[in-house]
Amino acid sequence: MIKCIGCGIKLQDINPNEVGYTPNMDNKLCERCFKLKNYNILVNQGVNINNDKLLDKINKLNVFVFFLVDFVNLDKEVIDTFKKIKSEKVLVISKVDIIPKNIKYDKLIVNIKNVYEISDDIILSSSKNNFNIKKIIDLCKMKKNVVLVGFTNAGKSSLINNMLDSDITVSRKSNTTQDFIKLKADEFVIYDAPGFMSNFNRENIPRSVIRPKVYQLPKKHYLLIGDVKLNILEDTNFTVYVSNEINILRRREKEVIDCNIIIPKNSDLILKGMGFIKFKNTFFIIKLYSLSNYEIRSSIIGDSNE
Repeated sequence: MIKCIGCGIKLQDINPNEVGYTPNMDNKLCERCFKLKNYNILVNQGVNINNDKLLDKINKLNVFVFFLVDFVNLDKEVIDTFKKIKSEKVLVISKVDIIPKNIKYDKLIVNIKNVYEISDDIILSSSKNNFNIKKIIDLCKMKKNVVLVGFTNAGKSSLINNMLDSDITVSRKSNTTQDFIKLKADEFVIYDAPGFMSNFNRENIPRSVIRPKVYQLPKKHYLLIGDVKLNILEDTNFTVYVSNEINILRRREKEVIDCNIIIPKNSDLILKGMGFIKFKNTFFIIKLYSLSNYEIRSSIIGDSNE
């Protein structure tokens, strides 16, 4: 069986409308990967990833697991999936080059562990800046057989390409890796797994370091963060951590809007797939429009007593 070196899918030259198609079986890439790599064009959605089946397959591999998630997409869905992995594992916060410069890495790790009740180790990494790549490689050499997993766009393929100088397809599109890709290094074997799927878009990953935006918002004013409308019941201030590419507008209401979501002191309001807003002082009552996917957590930024 010949597999695409970009996504791991079985190659075929029979049906152009099916996954794995290539016009020439001598090619190393399927047509989908070729167009993603060269033109950033998605010709089909690929195979349908079933999260439960993928999780079952990962647990049956009996290998050490690196679970990747970036700073923007850290939420309960991700952590719940991480905790369902039965093998020995580590949580890797990828793409740390997007984390604001004022955030201390050691404090961030402590906060994530406390907020999400994680006993496993946490490693911060960046394929772009080669941050902690050697630490991950050394752990691979120690464990011998490893797999990289995570939700789509977590940075798995980029990390493997950095470690092994391989040519796995990298894209901001969802579901880039279609099947398990097995690669052999001198001292270990590493698998790139398909990404777990969400019911919301996880493609709004910043391309550069996040610049936190502080707002002092009087009542009767609101923010438009992308397609999300945020109303505040009372005068307050907060800090927005989202991609610099997401448009944020401040506007005034004609009247006070009824609000019904309570934000405790020192909490993050997660706008899933976009980032989060930190509310520091007292508690707040807000209202969100155009968004069903949100969470509230104790803040992972700063000290717990802030």
